[in-house]
Amino acid sequence: MRTAGDPSTAACAALSDPARPLAVAFSGGADSTALLLAALRVWPGRAVHALHVHHGLQAAADAFAEHAQARCAQWGVACRVLPVQVRRARGDSVEEQARLARHAALGRAARELGCAWLLLGHHADDQAESLLLALLRGAGPAGLAAMPAAANRAGVWLGRPLLECSARRLRAELDAAGVPYVLDPMNEQPALRRSRIRHELLPVLEALEPAWRTTLGRSAALCAQAADQLRAQAASDLLACRGEAGLRLDRLAALEPARRAQVLRAWLAESGLRTNAAQLGNLLRQLAAPAGAAVRVGIGDARLWREGEWLRCEPGDAAPL
Repeated sequence: MRTAGDPSTAACAALSDPARPLAVAFSGGADSTALLLAALRVWPGRAVHALHVHHGLQAAADAFAEHAQARCAQWGVACRVLPVQVRRARGDSVEEQARLARHAALGRAARELGCAWLLLGHHADDQAESLLLALLRGAGPAGLAAMPAAANRAGVWLGRPLLECSARRLRAELDAAGVPYVLDPMNEQPALRRSRIRHELLPVLEALEPAWRTTLGRSAALCAQAADQLRAQAASDLLACRGEAGLRLDRLAALEPARRAQVLRAWLAESGLRTNAAQLGNLLRQLAAPAGAAVRVGIGDARLWREGEWLRCEPGDAAPL
């Protein structure tokens, strides 16, 4: 199982501890339905909480919530509906903002319920789509690593037990058992890039390489190993460059450009700041100017500037990642 962060003995014990409740993200679709039923089989008698996120982004949202509650009542599972508002600014991706809102709501609810683990229904097709989307964005190793099977987020372990299962297999098993599930019309929207990859590109890959789920999953795992090595190197370099006033510019300048970029990205991430390639490139160009030149960079609500031998950062109202 590939992980983001080491799943400690304590975390693994929590997964098998019958006294600790589990949370399952339950949309009512095929993937989360298969996951919830599997959790009930694997941990009989254990407290399992279904968490249904209500985005309100489509007319069927109320019906989805009603379906989730009805199925959970039938199976004797506690179900909590989590209403969220998806805030969007000009240029924002609806999919990305909905994903961020969904994960924030699920994490909060899992912590409130005392769950050490939150299980998500992502499968092998989702993993391949995430890798292809990252390729089209021009992502580096961290983005191409796609989704880890386990990752710790703010004290809750996220588990994706279905990453090696195909969507076709999951739905075939539900259909054979006569288990109902909802179909999300957003999955058919041609305007959404993920939907077009699913319906137009993946059939081509199927014809070219029937084992595409396995091969793309292997590529994601290799990128994850590279990303882990880069993070470890960046953490070591950041420790050497850090000081009470910010980053020491002389020590930062002594690093080769690729390592310098990784240090800056890691340093800014500590303040909850995400940087894209253009922002990072702009910052690196300004830092390469003569020592007396001003450095003025804005990233979100944050402000970065040169002050003597230091690079300083005032995060502003940036939200933690």
